[in-house]
Amino acid sequence: MLPTPRNCAIYPAVVPADTPVEMTIVPTERSFMLFDGETYTLTAIPVNGDEDYYHAPHNHTVFTAVAAEGILRFTYAFPEEQEHVILLARGEEKPMAEFSVYSLREDLLSLRPLRGDFHGHSYRSDGRRDPAALAGYYREQGYDFFSLTDHNRFYPGNEIDDAYAGVKMGLTRVRGEEVHAIDSVIHIVHAGGRESVADRYVHDGETFAREIVEYEARVPAEIPEAYRGRYARAMWATDRIHDAGGIAIFPHPYWRPGKSRAFNVRDELAILLLKSGMFDAYELVGGMGQEGVNRSIALWGDLRAEGISISVVGSSDVHGLERAKTFPHYFTICFAEENTNDAIIDAVRAARSVAVEASGYEYDRQYRCYGSLRLVSYCHFLLRNYFPAMERLCGGEGVAMRAYAMNEAPASLIEAQAELAENFSARFFGKKPPVLPSAELREYVEHCRDIQRKGPNGKGTLIDTGNMQI
Repeated sequence: MLPTPRNCAIYPAVVPADTPVEMTIVPTERSFMLFDGETYTLTAIPVNGDEDYYHAPHNHTVFTAVAAEGILRFTYAFPEEQEHVILLARGEEKPMAEFSVYSLREDLLSLRPLRGDFHGHSYRSDGRRDPAALAGYYREQGYDFFSLTDHNRFYPGNEIDDAYAGVKMGLTRVRGEEVHAIDSVIHIVHAGGRESVADRYVHDGETFAREIVEYEARVPAEIPEAYRGRYARAMWATDRIHDAGGIAIFPHPYWRPGKSRAFNVRDELAILLLKSGMFDAYELVGGMGQEGVNRSIALWGDLRAEGISISVVGSSDVHGLERAKTFPHYFTICFAEENTNDAIIDAVRAARSVAVEASGYEYDRQYRCYGSLRLVSYCHFLLRNYFPAMERLCGGEGVAMRAYAMNEAPASLIEAQAELAENFSARFFGKKPPVLPSAELREYVEHCRDIQRKGPNGKGTLIDTGNMQI
């Protein structure tokens, strides 16, 4: 995703609903400082408004503000929880800029939106990238977190921790592994736990076999005989994941293993598993092809119609980056108290997650978001106004991470990039004030404008006519 270049920005872009907030419009490029002493007209339009006559929209609030020191300040109470469009014009002229602001109720306002992936593989299982390098690729694409879930291997994630030990990065590694117990092709993504589940059956098969016998005796009577063994192993695995403090994610039910033409989990069994309550989340979109994703979404719709509620996530299940169709196009947005392993896991448990799939070109990326209407509405705003800018800021950090892992760059390069991204995020959500033009910079820009005013009287010198698009 690439952000559209803009000459001015508005801060904060996320505000409390129904509360007067001081807003600031600042230039993002030197030439586009606002004109001191000029009166600007602002039009506020609630996106979730109620227009009853499309020939003459009326659900607008119009007011004015006077620019000073190259910026424009105004105070406004954005009504209700929704997106708002702000149009900026000089006096009565046509709008020269458009901004988006989202007002939130306090419970969601206090949380941090994080983009991440709960399912990916490295060279330590069947992937094609080094664990530390893969972390850098994720950050380069603007991810806030990811979980390395190599098949039946928990330890490769430790390589990432070791590679970047002591470095202040913007990327959080969520602990993880992909579990598929002996004699079962049902894959289960374990995310967030303190220790490995797979190690139990990989290194102590005898104990695992005894425990499975006990679990088979506990399988509900209504489970068909053909599924009882796999169902018991899913019960065992999800119990062990929960014991470790992690969440159990049911992934890619429409994946075809090996050269099989059949799905690895039949619809009947998938429905039984998703209804069982043993899983914390459903990998709604992931590495199973577009047909599989469509079937997965349809299955989720049927379950919801029956009153079955389960958190959803989107994951790439990435193995190689060169021809990947899923990375970075399938991902999760979750709303957490902070960007840490435990807070991210808590967000999914609390159903504060949205599964996202993307398509189209970088400058015309289209998104399909799945979750509650409230979260999906907010996510679309973030996908237009926040995450593209973050991706550009994180790109350098990801490149620096990979260079650092190979002793080609200092840790300070990573940390400087991470700080830049963190400062933008803080301004966007009103945690920090925007950076304002200094007196020296304003003086220099005014000097350049004077030169432009004295130049040829033709197109390109319309600086004082209101045609300056910012």
